[in-house]
Amino acid sequence: MNRCLHRNSILHWPRLLGVFCVCLGLFIGVIDMSKPALAEEPGPTVSLVINGKAVFSDVQPLLENGRMLVPIRYIGESTGASVTYEAATKQVIMEQKDRRVSLIVGSNVAYVNGRHYTLDVPPKIVNDRTVVPIRFVSEALGYRVNWDERAQVAQIESKEPDDSVAIVKEASNPYVVQAGDTLSKVALQHGTTMSAIKKNNYLSSDNLTIDQILFLPNDSKTATNPLSKKVGDSGLLKKTYYFPFNNRSWYEPYGDSFGSDREWTESSDGSVRSHEGIDIMAPKGTPVYSVSSGTINRIGWNTYGGWRINITDESGQYRMYYAHLSAYTPGLRIGDTIQAGQLIGFVGDTGYGGAGTVGMFAPHLHFGLYLNDNNRAIDAYDYLRYWEQNKVASPFFLMGQTRRRIS
Repeated sequence: MNRCLHRNSILHWPRLLGVFCVCLGLFIGVIDMSKPALAEEPGPTVSLVINGKAVFSDVQPLLENGRMLVPIRYIGESTGASVTYEAATKQVIMEQKDRRVSLIVGSNVAYVNGRHYTLDVPPKIVNDRTVVPIRFVSEALGYRVNWDERAQVAQIESKEPDDSVAIVKEASNPYVVQAGDTLSKVALQHGTTMSAIKKNNYLSSDNLTIDQILFLPNDSKTATNPLSKKVGDSGLLKKTYYFPFNNRSWYEPYGDSFGSDREWTESSDGSVRSHEGIDIMAPKGTPVYSVSSGTINRIGWNTYGGWRINITDESGQYRMYYAHLSAYTPGLRIGDTIQAGQLIGFVGDTGYGGAGTVGMFAPHLHFGLYLNDNNRAIDAYDYLRYWEQNKVASPFFLMGQTRRRIS
């Protein structure tokens, strides 16, 4: 899979009780015990992301004395840290680079590079898993930690952030390349230079293709063939809409797969159906964000889409469809209000069969766009290319921005 990196506490414990597939959690402040337990989740959920990917666990997190304890094995597997357990002394040792963290099951004493610390809660054994206080261990190893209150997801980053790449900074004047266009012709026509266009779009050559989107520099004339002229609704070309991956996610360059043939059907009668969305290939567990603000109108298993979620946008005109997910974020229900840029789930390879079917195709996000009044599918490719310049910022993203070639 190619890398496509773009430049451009309060834990509500009742929300976690219903988590089916959550791996890890993070203590953030005071616990609100006044809220009732949530109903059964609509599908598998994950409440922890490490280094940009969801982490699945067979042991739920524990909450004791306002601290979250999680299986140490999964921290090590996701960060590359070494983890050892000395059965005779019940000592857990975690090492990475120049950091060495030592804890003892049942003891409030811990050591970081030989320095003594007192824990609020000790490590313990649960279902043959050693669980440890996640915040203490993460910070002791020098990891960065964030709690997404809205999504109820803990995020840990053990790697140094990559701030060497960038997004298109001036994206308000998109031009659609026409037959016969050259880079010099487009530049002259819009009162700018070839080098300015190439720099803004991160182009490595002067070659153009028909229907390619060029983001003209802000001091250029208004595009003579604007993207708004090509798409059906220019109202969707606004900064209130987000790309479904954040600005540090990896994904492959994607094409316009709308309308292509798909051979798998429920009836298995050999018929061919038309693809009603855009497929973006990405690693399993990649966080998926809501493109728009709106309301959940469907969530759960779909034979074709696997674990999917439908969100009606706040205008009531459109439905956004996110399919083949591996899991949701905790607590999502039909009727819930969702904000644009809210984390809602994770890339997977579910679908094409009964509940739980996986592996029928490579992991990817299927994004569909539908008119709400008549359920007609719309080609979302051009909208996605525009929204691609507006991404949710990773909490660990510093001053740099992510980059990909615009073509």
